[in-house]
Amino acid sequence: MTAHDEHGPYKTFGKRRSLRLADHDYNESRAYHITWGTYKRRTLLTSQPLASEVLRILEEEALRTRADLYAYCIMPDHVHVLLQPNGESLIQYAQAVKGKTTRAYWTLNGSGKLWQRGFYDHGLRSEESIRGIAQYVLANPVRAGLVDEFRDYVFSGSTVFKIDEL
Repeated sequence: MTAHDEHGPYKTFGKRRSLRLADHDYNESRAYHITWGTYKRRTLLTSQPLASEVLRILEEEALRTRADLYAYCIMPDHVHVLLQPNGESLIQYAQAVKGKTTRAYWTLNGSGKLWQRGFYDHGLRSEESIRGIAQYVLANPVRAGLVDEFRDYVFSGSTVFKIDEL
């Protein structure tokens, strides 16, 4: 049986398949909810120094690229970001954050890979509420049982919204 017969008429993809949409313009200014995980989903982001560096770099890159950083949440094994790029593309933002945070990880005596390859993105549709998705992102630690109230989680925030108003 050939690979075509085994899997039917659908193309199967190897490990290096791109997660990006081929025809999508990631340079357009629109809001995206993006998520990426640590390599092999290791719980590396429970370390105060590393999680603090990831948080700092997320905000620093948003400022550098003039992105609106609506919400972010650094979970033990993954990161959620809701932002609207206004300078560089979404891909450039994510690559810069992942590269700089990996170097910070190594500086903090980590070794090897920090992040899984790529990231997942969802471009918000016109009917989706940025405020509602920001609340969803910030509520991740509550759903995971890490805190009772999202405002108590120190590795999340926004550079656009006042947290008390969400």
